[in-house]
Amino acid sequence: MMGGMMAGMGLWALLVIITVLAVLVLAVLGSVWLWRQVRGGQGRTSSTDTDAARQALRKRYAAGEIDDEEYERRLSGLTWR
Repeated sequence: MMGGMMAGMGLWALLVIITVLAVLVLAVLGSVWLWRQVRGGQGRTSSTDTDAARQALRKRYAAGEIDDEEYERRLSGLTWR
């Protein structure tokens, strides 16, 4: 009788260890996901994409399509990312 009870306790201990490890893995994955969200997706766009967007913004500003405030607002959005 005692041997069966010890085997059951060992099984519960194993399940607890597996559960704790699973929670830790989920916490790490969640932290990585949250960090990427907070950073605003840096690294998703290449520098050539950003350069092309800045060039298009400069052209619109030079052509008078957007004013100073709009230019600065959009430029800061591109610089932040």
